[in-house]
Amino acid sequence: MNSSNVDSGHLQKTWQKGVRSLEQRDFVRAVGHFKKVAKAIPQDPDVHFALADALLGQGRADNAIREYRVGIDLSPGLAMGWIRLGGAFLIAGQGSKALDAFNQAQTIEPGNLRARAGAAEAAAMAGDLETAQAGFVSALALAPANPDLIISLARLQDAQGQTDEAEDTLRRACRDYPGETALWLALGRALQAWDRIEEAHTLYQEARVTHPGAFELLAEFADTTYQMRDLDSARDLYRQLLQVEPKNPSVRNSLGQVLASLGDEAEARQLFRDLIQDEPLFGEPWLNIARARHFTSIDDPDIRQMRSVLKRRQMNPSQTLYVHFALGKALDDCKDYDQAFFHYDKGNGLRRRELQFDADEVERQFDRLIEWFPPKLMETLSQKGSSKTQPLFIVGMPRSGTTLLEQVLCAHRDMGTAGELRDLARIARNFAQSNEKPWPECITEASGSSLQAMASEYLAALELRAPGSVRVIDKMPQNFLHVGFAALLFPDATVVHCTRDPLDTCLSNYFQIFPRGIDFAYGLPELGRYYRNYQRLMSHWQALLGERLVTVRYEQLVSDPEPVLRTLLKTIGLPWDPACLSHQDTVQRVDTLSLYQVRQPLNVESKGRWRNYKKHLGPLREALGESLDI
Repeated sequence: MNSSNVDSGHLQKTWQKGVRSLEQRDFVRAVGHFKKVAKAIPQDPDVHFALADALLGQGRADNAIREYRVGIDLSPGLAMGWIRLGGAFLIAGQGSKALDAFNQAQTIEPGNLRARAGAAEAAAMAGDLETAQAGFVSALALAPANPDLIISLARLQDAQGQTDEAEDTLRRACRDYPGETALWLALGRALQAWDRIEEAHTLYQEARVTHPGAFELLAEFADTTYQMRDLDSARDLYRQLLQVEPKNPSVRNSLGQVLASLGDEAEARQLFRDLIQDEPLFGEPWLNIARARHFTSIDDPDIRQMRSVLKRRQMNPSQTLYVHFALGKALDDCKDYDQAFFHYDKGNGLRRRELQFDADEVERQFDRLIEWFPPKLMETLSQKGSSKTQPLFIVGMPRSGTTLLEQVLCAHRDMGTAGELRDLARIARNFAQSNEKPWPECITEASGSSLQAMASEYLAALELRAPGSVRVIDKMPQNFLHVGFAALLFPDATVVHCTRDPLDTCLSNYFQIFPRGIDFAYGLPELGRYYRNYQRLMSHWQALLGERLVTVRYEQLVSDPEPVLRTLLKTIGLPWDPACLSHQDTVQRVDTLSLYQVRQPLNVESKGRWRNYKKHLGPLREALGESLDI
């Protein structure tokens, strides 16, 4: 604000209050203060720009754009005004208008780095990826060590499917500018997004040598440790982080989740309860609280408090969505199904906006798997892999009963589990890179020796997780994408396919927040379409594998488990063990979304659950189509 425009000490104090509120991200108060100042001195462009910044912080992009325009009209030769307007257009998803604003800023200040970088971002949003890439390269010529520009270029390359180029951009940057923590974080997070958790874990470990005190790097290292299901180490790392930042909400929440997975539910519960008191704008612990208990009344104090939390306008949508999912679960318990669905739908909508999911591209990936794993290939490579029968692959859609079956089988004295291994996908990816062909086209390059080598690599990972067991479960549901590959590596091993009523499966997916990578679950039409493709692929694998692919129906497992389990154990060559019928007595740790359910005895409560939501499922039923007839 131009102080020459102010002749009132009270107005000056109001301005300062607005500035402090903006710095503290209290956007509601900031807007109130700046509106008072703007009314008193409407000709000051700085006031309108500040008001626009506060409105943007509230998520009111359209209102912010109008205020930025007022400021620009008052001072059209100010490049920073155009840059701020361009940023608002980017947030509003209006790439073309953002590009015009940034180009205007470049006309005023041709060498302005923010204007050039903003124009590149805007071109990318507008779909002109070639111009965007040229823009980032041009900006990097002005500031070759700028980590934000390097990261933006890598993201653009990744968006164009140039994953190798994106990785190379970030790896070279980490090598050339090792002091920039942001570059290590960007590469690690990219590796995680590409489902290369182990490599990300190793990278964070390497980065911490250069940045031993970097809290974010240690936090990411802890998170990847948790994702790799090394729960004891993850617990210790989160405790170490809390020694540095005792009040950090994300770390406290993650520690609570690890403790719950380890079976220390009392301490986990206390952590979540303390967290919602200390951090009322942090929504994640509410979902953990809701999952861990059963609600019987819509007047429950937790339900009332969650409703109150949702009224807080300062809450970030990325946290609001967790409260919506938590309320959905609580109201489902109370059989208030319409309100439960309302909140689940709200939460899914917020989550979907955070993701870039291309259903067409996913369908093409299914097509390629079916095309490149034909009967002739399977016959040619039959019996060339390992003769070991130790691995037991459990696959299926998420929420189809894979975790339940794993825990039931693990009650058997001869059965161990490696949890959800990513090694099958990792080995496939490495094979593709070594043959310089994409997956799955590269499978035509497989030979007996390469299959044996890859099988040995997989078995080493399996043995590391569950040494000495006669059979070891790999319960990665998404391995249904790699059934053909697993069958080539281990031609005598059994693959167990868990199935469940399509509507129950899809609805249960819609009622969950998944880790990144399972991005198909937040829209009913997309979910139904994905299920159809999954079903199509599984029919292909069944035709290729025959009796080696065993189907276990969730409904039969929970209704009459003994004959299902006897048949399965006989198929994999293990004797009957009655302990499988009381698996809940032996569960010690669970590291999936089924954390609380599998600690209960087998029951039929989830069968036909979709009927409670029938009137809301029209888009899903339409997308599933013929899948409903199975």
